[in-house]
Amino acid sequence: MLNILVQDHISKIRRSGINSKDFRENIMEIGRIMGYILADTLKKEKINVQTPLGISECVRIKDKKDIIIINVLRAAIPFVDGILKVFNESKCGVVGAWREDIPPFKVNVNYSRIPLVNEKIVIIADPMLAAGNTLKVILDEIKNQGIPKRIIIFNAIASKEGIEKISKYHNDVEIYTCAIDNEVNSKGYIVPGLGDAGDISFGKPYNK
Repeated sequence: MLNILVQDHISKIRRSGINSKDFRENIMEIGRIMGYILADTLKKEKINVQTPLGISECVRIKDKKDIIIINVLRAAIPFVDGILKVFNESKCGVVGAWREDIPPFKVNVNYSRIPLVNEKIVIIADPMLAAGNTLKVILDEIKNQGIPKRIIIFNAIASKEGIEKISKYHNDVEIYTCAIDNEVNSKGYIVPGLGDAGDISFGKPYNK
């Protein structure tokens, strides 16, 4: 995603030492801009609108009420806030998932509340797509529930490895990302990446 505004915000959230407030504000703006870019791909129809002085031919987005946004806790909270500024009529789902710190980075889902996905446009918001294990598990769960019209992943930064894994197991999924980095290190972090998006946004948990 080469949008210059997105790239400007990406340069800010990558910077070592960024404070939580600035990080959340920038990741929220990235989500908002990505929402605008996605909106251009939605189905539209022409409608006539009565103005105070006559009839105007306008455009309405047909799919706008068919969107479900999945919030992958906790890192995606400010990201989703930005997306909701564009798709404020959307339904929202929440998935609480955590990844173990050692290979093969097993994913544990301890909370999941997802609206019915049949014939809906499902946006899974997760700032970082690293090894791809978390999103693969979430995609499996969504597809077990029903058949969406479209499934879209929103990432601020993705790794080549993560994109390849998602494409291998879920090749019908659309991936929108703002930057693609080459490496995932032995701890499962994207390099150069930006670190742990959840920790930067909200602080490091006491047991980390």
